[in-house]
Amino acid sequence: MSGKIRRLNRLFVGKEKHCLLSPLDHGGWLGPVKGLDDPTWIVSEVIAGGANALLASPGFLKIVAPVVPSNVGLVLRVSLTAGLSKQGTQETPIATVDTAIRMDADAIVVSVFFGREGDIDIYQWLAAMIEECRPYEIPVIAEMMPPENVAYDAKAIAHAARIGMEIGADVIKTNYCGNVDAFRQVVKSVPIPIIVAGGPKSSDEGDDATAKMAKDAIEAGAMGVAIGRRVWQSENPREVTQKVASVLWS
Repeated sequence: MSGKIRRLNRLFVGKEKHCLLSPLDHGGWLGPVKGLDDPTWIVSEVIAGGANALLASPGFLKIVAPVVPSNVGLVLRVSLTAGLSKQGTQETPIATVDTAIRMDADAIVVSVFFGREGDIDIYQWLAAMIEECRPYEIPVIAEMMPPENVAYDAKAIAHAARIGMEIGADVIKTNYCGNVDAFRQVVKSVPIPIIVAGGPKSSDEGDDATAKMAKDAIEAGAMGVAIGRRVWQSENPREVTQKVASVLWS
């Protein structure tokens, strides 16, 4: 079994081969906001709730390492938004393949926000990172986000995701369009695993709505979910994570 398959098998687990990825990588963009102001606590909560993998920056993972079990997957964010900078329209490279190897990461992730200044530059860097990871069989998750005015449009999501597939990403992370049938077409047109980052806001933003969004995305063919603020800014992150986990693994 190749190294890449072994790493992906730590991210996509159970008979369903699903992934509940907990994205805790917003600190560079938003600062130490509620839910991220205590890294060790929030990591313990989401793991107890059933998250089988974490998405975070090198510094964050270094801090929380003592409370992360060995069976929890690690996805290393190698690019980070400089939230205090006027130039922070795209994420800036902050780590390398060597960083991922040293930290025993199961995958790396790079984000491309189309429609913002610098999108071609970060797109080219993503392509270069895919090539650099190839000899080490480290999976690359491409977070491919369509322009903000069509952030939840199924055609735009499919186009952004397809670009990531075309340049060789192993997994795509992107938005859920909010419609099961429409997202099935996204999955059909991008035949690699897709992890949904979230969906459009609904009138009911409660925990049940979060679990329903996850259920619909999985029904449409997504292989995982990565729900951030709806989890770590809730009053009970562990409980919300448990509700989502129950959708992924029956």
